[in-house]
Amino acid sequence: MRRVRGADLAMIFQEPMTSLNPVFTIGEQIAESLRLHQGLGREEALRAAKRMLDQVRIPQAEEMLSRYPHQLSGGMRTRVMIAMALSCRPAGVDSR
Repeated sequence: MRRVRGADLAMIFQEPMTSLNPVFTIGEQIAESLRLHQGLGREEALRAAKRMLDQVRIPQAEEMLSRYPHQLSGGMRTRVMIAMALSCRPAGVDSR
């Protein structure tokens, strides 16, 4: 199921605060997804995470990687979820 969710389908939930883990930084969470689904190493995944934040137009993406979900506005958290969903290059995206 993980393979299908990462490669074929990605979901973006309406309330990202319940989907993002408050214990891990934004960068760690996006990088984990990249490591699991694309087989990237830690440093390469963090670089790719920064590129994803740039793509969804999060300002100061490098700095945002070290922030926790509660430190971002609701709109920025939504952009993080979009970046995370698109990072695995899914065939389709579902917004719930």
